[in-house]
Amino acid sequence: MRYYFMNQEMKDFAIDVEVMPGQVLEFTHEGQKKSLKVKNLAGKYFYSFDGIAWKKLATLGVNETLVSNSEVYKVFRGYKPAGLNKGGAGALITQMPGKVVKLFKKEGDTVVKGETVLILEAMKMENEIKAGVDGKIKAVSVKEGQALEAGFLMAEIEEV
Repeated sequence: MRYYFMNQEMKDFAIDVEVMPGQVLEFTHEGQKKSLKVKNLAGKYFYSFDGIAWKKLATLGVNETLVSNSEVYKVFRGYKPAGLNKGGAGALITQMPGKVVKLFKKEGDTVVKGETVLILEAMKMENEIKAGVDGKIKAVSVKEGQALEAGFLMAEIEEV
């Protein structure tokens, strides 16, 4: 599985991860394949490249944010959002707080520019959130009834 990490300065990198038997993760970063041993002690995870020196593993929060000792990263599993925080046509991002009323599309569906993807209730009004490009729904990160803050990535459309 490919994971994309993006820090606050919008710099990103990708890692391909495979889980191997015996708590070993194999990953590829910038063309180099490495193995990482992982163990659980008292509910905390530790990692080692050589099995001798162990360091505490940074944790991934439920909101897909990874916090390490020096940086905070947003983590995206399997895809990299093209328009994240840039308002690209393929990224459907909330402009104000609201609640998802209805989803019309799911991952894998095709959409044409201007087609309604979901309805978001904000300021007591129902707003149709429409596709900005022709493409395929790459990810839907919301569900019906979910309350959202401004700036939340609701769905990602991959242009075709």
